[in-house]
Amino acid sequence: MSASKAPSSSRPARRVAIVTGAAQGIGLCIAQRLIADGLNVVLNDLPAKKAVLYDVVKELGKERAAASFGDAADAKHVQELVDTAVEVFGSIDVFVANAGVNFRASLLDTTEEDWERIMRINTLSVFLAYKIAGRQMIKQGKGGRLIGASSVSGKRGFPMLSIYSASKFFVRGITQAAAIEFGSHGITVNSYAPGLIETDM
Repeated sequence: MSASKAPSSSRPARRVAIVTGAAQGIGLCIAQRLIADGLNVVLNDLPAKKAVLYDVVKELGKERAAASFGDAADAKHVQELVDTAVEVFGSIDVFVANAGVNFRASLLDTTEEDWERIMRINTLSVFLAYKIAGRQMIKQGKGGRLIGASSVSGKRGFPMLSIYSASKFFVRGITQAAAIEFGSHGITVNSYAPGLIETDM
């Protein structure tokens, strides 16, 4: 984990965001925009992306960004992510559950192992983000923003993308349910649904 110092108490506290899958693509762009909008950001990606993510933190500024490496579908790591945000920057106000993987194959050629891998990464990571960050936001008592990565494939099915589509439909469903559950705490829950993006996943 790469951490920067907590903001000075003499200045208004900045809002704090966590972005998973932040070493490249949509996640990186989200992190860059959040920094530009004045938030401090904790960026997550897999240990294999450590060098890339350190470069991103350096680019964004170590006073405004920190990095945490681990599996976004592992409850222990997600808790560590939230704890890092609170320890380094003082709170957690936004959690963008962006981490995910694509999978293209016919339904007949898809194995149970394929199903379990895609569902774990694309759905469990969102569930854990909403649950663990939501709990912290409720504890803080000042609301917050939870955001999950769906897809245009989460709005309609596409051939050769059956498992991927199913995982993104899940994101829409849990997002709508969580929004109702957390609304009374001042926490909004939304998802975004991009189309085809020319980036690695």
